[in-house]
Amino acid sequence: MNYLRGLAISILFIASALVTTAADAPALHGYCPVSYTSMYKAVRGDARYSSKVKDHTYLFMNADAKMMFDKDPAKVLDQIVYDGHCATALSMGKTMDSDPNVFSVYKGKVYLFSSAEAKIAFDKNPEKTIQMANSAHKEMMKKN
Repeated sequence: MNYLRGLAISILFIASALVTTAADAPALHGYCPVSYTSMYKAVRGDARYSSKVKDHTYLFMNADAKMMFDKDPAKVLDQIVYDGHCATALSMGKTMDSDPNVFSVYKGKVYLFSSAEAKIAFDKNPEKTIQMANSAHKEMMKKN
């Protein structure tokens, strides 16, 4: 009986550690939002340079990028569309995480994608994809 109780406590401890780890994961998979918007490059952030906005922690490539972000976080984040979700999946009514290295910049906005195929689909007709994704994103925001 004590063995089962100990096993149950161990499982609960491991499960809570996994949930905490997922919740504490940095936004954009730890990539620097400033690198996307100023350099149009995906650059991994450094945990020494971080800022928290709402419930998201963003990592930056260096102190200058952090300072740039901290001056006006909304300006930087408004350029990264759909909270970093895959734009093409969203245009199909699905919420899908993105690969931080697969993105397009269209009319000054950064669109992230789950795969190279999703990026290719977006690049073929960005206007239509954006129109459909905007509609789906509005519905998603209403539910949250």
